[in-house]
Amino acid sequence: MLLAACSASDPERLGDRVCREEHVPEGFERLTFGNISRQDLGRGVGEEALARAGVEGGHFAFWKERLDDLREELATEVVCQVIAFGDDEEAARFVAELPTDADWLSVTVAGIALAEGASLAEVEAEGARAFRIGEGEGRVRYAVVAARERFVLSVHLGGAQGSVSVGEALAILEAMER
Repeated sequence: MLLAACSASDPERLGDRVCREEHVPEGFERLTFGNISRQDLGRGVGEEALARAGVEGGHFAFWKERLDDLREELATEVVCQVIAFGDDEEAARFVAELPTDADWLSVTVAGIALAEGASLAEVEAEGARAFRIGEGEGRVRYAVVAARERFVLSVHLGGAQGSVSVGEALAILEAMER
């Protein structure tokens, strides 16, 4: 269940909406988290475009799989994010009109610039928009994005090809909503 509406200037409440330890698979540790300004979100598309869309700001959490050896490049990563909008309609419109474009998908994943030339494709997902991002070198990322009230929730799950799925990303998103 979602919490009562909050403003982007209320970081504690926005932070309550991103994934916590019980939402991610066992064996992950949170490496960083924090608030994101509209300016930070809009580096690729421009702060003005996000202002017109109704974006107020957001909060993210970055999790990484703990491995027992030095194969960090194979570790699975999860970035959960919430973006606050002025109202429900703006959030729903943002998700409905989100193009399959690296700059716009980067708005839904704090701190990770999607590689130029990455292969992008929308994939089927129930209750959310979902994208498969081929990152090269055997890595893939699934992004699921959904509007909930005046918020856009997103989960990016990245790892070695074949080790992550859109279903796993959706499961994290659904857990965040409880």
